[in-house]
Amino acid sequence: MIIHANVILVSSYVLAVVSAVIVGLLLRIPILPEKPMRQSWTVSIVFPTAVLALGFTAMVFKLGVDGLLVAVIIGVLTALFSKYILDRVLPEPVMEESS
Repeated sequence: MIIHANVILVSSYVLAVVSAVIVGLLLRIPILPEKPMRQSWTVSIVFPTAVLALGFTAMVFKLGVDGLLVAVIIGVLTALFSKYILDRVLPEPVMEESS
């Protein structure tokens, strides 16, 4: 099975993730979450910043707005969203203490 993909579309997704990673590094977001990773709610570049960049890019492209500049803007906005707003939208869950 051969998948035919538009080169501009694929490069836009890559550009959105790369711009989110670069802006995330400039904002000093950690690359990986704290250990143990399964129980960590730390915002990092790998997750959720890159995943949100892909998701927001897919949503905007589905609405009919596409292009390389749009992908860069979405990457920058996603990194800013992950750094400053994500903790307010999705707060860390309360962990119960076991006796």
